[in-house]
Amino acid sequence: MSTFWAFTEEPVEAGERGLSVDEARHLGARRLRPGDALVVFDGAGATGAARLVEAGKRVARVEIESVERVERPTTGPVIASAVPKGDRVSTMLQMLSQLGARVWQPLVLDHSVVRRLDPMAERLRRLLVESAKVARRPWLLEVRPPMDLRSLLSAPREGAAYHGDREGRRGPLPVDAGLVVIGPEAGFSELEFEDLAAANVRPAAFAPYNLRIETAAIAATVSAFAGGADEAGAEA
Repeated sequence: MSTFWAFTEEPVEAGERGLSVDEARHLGARRLRPGDALVVFDGAGATGAARLVEAGKRVARVEIESVERVERPTTGPVIASAVPKGDRVSTMLQMLSQLGARVWQPLVLDHSVVRRLDPMAERLRRLLVESAKVARRPWLLEVRPPMDLRSLLSAPREGAAYHGDREGRRGPLPVDAGLVVIGPEAGFSELEFEDLAAANVRPAAFAPYNLRIETAAIAATVSAFAGGADEAGAEA
């Protein structure tokens, strides 16, 4: 059985500490008992090898015995996309997190249906934590505040940039890919296509057919890692 990962809002340090009510419930559901091993992580690069010292329906305390820290990932492209509707954004973020994406940049585009997103929303935070547990990733997926395309393209960036287009280049993204832009299902506007071309954002195909936003973002992440990007500190 794999070692359980428990989240803490406080930085991971050696010593005894309590966990949240939610984590206590999760530990109970997994039938962990005092003395059992687990990993405590803070979503900011620190993980602690720990032992459960107290377990109850609403209470859990652990003893963190040793701490390991990994640097924030710097490889792999920023995935910038229109915001999917409804629960589809949850599906997308879970998959991006598990696949090793490091940043999701929500975009408000000319043909966007969803034009608002609060990156600090509690529901979103819970989703990022749970997907990090599944993936065993020390850093949470970074979700940035929404911006428009011109703001994105005028910001400093590293590496080559691509946008989703089924008529674009095929095959894995190059290792130097630093940004992938995914439009809404209605497509980019003519003005946005002009802005992308002017910023040297090249078209790339992730499938032979049109894709939904979340599917394209997931496929782009897979394509980036197939091309050689690797998340520092990732665990199998």
